[in-house]
Amino acid sequence: MKAKKETKAKDQDTAGKELKDVAQITTKADLKAFITEVHEKMLKEQAAPIFAMAAMQQIMSLEKIYDLLDSQSKEILQEIWVKLSQSGFHLRKPPLLFGESEA
Repeated sequence: MKAKKETKAKDQDTAGKELKDVAQITTKADLKAFITEVHEKMLKEQAAPIFAMAAMQQIMSLEKIYDLLDSQSKEILQEIWVKLSQSGFHLRKPPLLFGESEA
């Protein structure tokens, strides 16, 4: 039982570390690396949907998100958003990712 607690604590430390790194994203490569990691963890079910939602909120509130977002990153973020919707989140689609007409 102790090993399970240690594993859970280690996972929480890792998740917290990643969220802190969002503020340090300054390039398109940084953004793509971060969202790819979030996406992979969601697909492997290593991260709770609320972790991905928190990461999405922080990413989309970055000051230079419009400069950092390219088509590949946008596709990854759209896939994360769809996965969040499938997990039970009931939110409007963000215009940043899906355009004004679909929001």
